[in-house]
Amino acid sequence: MAHVVFVDSTAPTLTALETAKEMGHFVTFIRPADASALKLSSLSRERIESAEKSVDQAVVVDRLEADLLGALRRIHAERRIDALLTTSELAVIPTVRAAEELGIRATSTLSMETAVTKDLCRDSLREAGIRSARHFRAEIREQAVEAARSLGLPLVIKPSRSAGKEGVAIIREERELSDYFDELPSSRRAMSQTVATLVSTRLLMEEYIEGVLHSAEIIANDGDIEVFMIARREQATNNPLYEVAAVLPAGLTDVEQREVKEYMQEIFSRLGLTVGVYHVEFIMSGDGPVLVEVNGRIMGGMAPFVYRHITGLDPFRLLVQEHLGEKPHVPRPPFGSAGISIALGSVSGGILPDGVEEQVEKVKQKYQPLASSLNLRSGQRIPKQLGNFTVFGFCCLPAETTEQARARGLELISDLENVLGFDIAKYAL
Repeated sequence: MAHVVFVDSTAPTLTALETAKEMGHFVTFIRPADASALKLSSLSRERIESAEKSVDQAVVVDRLEADLLGALRRIHAERRIDALLTTSELAVIPTVRAAEELGIRATSTLSMETAVTKDLCRDSLREAGIRSARHFRAEIREQAVEAARSLGLPLVIKPSRSAGKEGVAIIREERELSDYFDELPSSRRAMSQTVATLVSTRLLMEEYIEGVLHSAEIIANDGDIEVFMIARREQATNNPLYEVAAVLPAGLTDVEQREVKEYMQEIFSRLGLTVGVYHVEFIMSGDGPVLVEVNGRIMGGMAPFVYRHITGLDPFRLLVQEHLGEKPHVPRPPFGSAGISIALGSVSGGILPDGVEEQVEKVKQKYQPLASSLNLRSGQRIPKQLGNFTVFGFCCLPAETTEQARARGLELISDLENVLGFDIAKYAL
C-alpha cells in the first residue's frame, strides 16, 4: 500500500481521491484555505466533506504557498509519502517545489516553472529551434505598442501565467490594445481573489496562429512521453477565446498524430518534464502543431468522464500510477467510440423561466449524458459568460464518432436554448 498525497483539487477531479482509494492506497488530501480551486466552483460543502471522508486523512492548511511544505514535512515524518500530486492549476508549482524539497519523485521546480510560465516557455523553445509563436513580453502600454508593431496584427495578449483565459485578448486593431490597457486595472480588481494569486502582471504578446485548437493529454514517463489522448477544442463563434467543448478523440489522421507526438517529445525533452500527467494545448496550423500552453496537471472539467467512456480506463488511475513510477498500459487509437464534454455559457445572461427543472430533465432523458452538472432552478439568474469560470454547467455526451459527437453537442445546445430562453455559446461545424 503506497501513500498518495493530493494537494488541492478541482470539483470534477475530486473523483481522483476515490480512485486512489479503490486502488488500495493510503490517501491524504490537503486542502488550502486561501487558494483552493474548489472555491471556483459551485460545489456544495457536503460534496467536499464527502470527498474528505472518503480518504484516510484530510488536512487543511491556511496558506498554500507558506504552509504546504511544513504540513507535508509532518505528514512525511509520520508516514513516508510515495506520491505527491495535484489536479489543481493553482497548486502545481507549490506541489513540485515541496516534492523536490522532500526528495519525492517529481519534475524539477525549474522545469515546471519554465513550462507553465508562458513567456519563459516560449523563450526556451525558441532557443532550441523548436516551432513556437513569435513573441514579446510587456508590462506597460508603451512596450506593448512597440511589440504589436513588430509582431503585426492580429495578435494575442495574455498574462505570462494565468488560468481560465483570465486576462487573455485577441487584438485585431491597435485601438483594441489601448482599450485592453485602459480596462486592465478594473479587470484585475474584478478577478476572483483565488485566481488573482496565480495571474501574472507580466504580459506575453504573440502572433496569432491560424488553425484548430487541440489538446494532448500526456504521461511524462521519465521523459519518454506517452500521448494517451488528443482532443479537439471547440471555440465559441461569439468569442474564440472561450472553449465551448472538448471532443475526444480529435479525429486527426495517423500522420497528424505522429507529428503531434514528435513535437510534444521535443517540447518535453527541452523543458525537462519527466514526471506527471500534463494537459498541453496546441494549434494545428498549416505548418504543423504550435504550442499554446503547457498545464502541469491532468485534463480538466468533465473530459475525464468522456475518456473513461471511450477507453474503459479511469484516467485518474493513470495519474496515480505515473506518480508512483509505474508504467501503465494505455489504450491506443483507433478507439471504438467518441464523446464530447460541453461547457455551457450564456452569451448575454438571463433569468431561468418557471418549470425549467422539468424541461431540463426531459433534455437529459433525450440525450442520456455520461455526466452533467445542469443543476438549474426556476428564477435562477445566469451570468453572461466572461471566461471559463462563468459557465453555468457541463454536459458530457457519448457518440460513435468524432463528427457525430460534434453534431450531438450542437443539437443539445439548441434544445437547451429553447428551454432556457437565451443564447448559449456555440461552435461551428
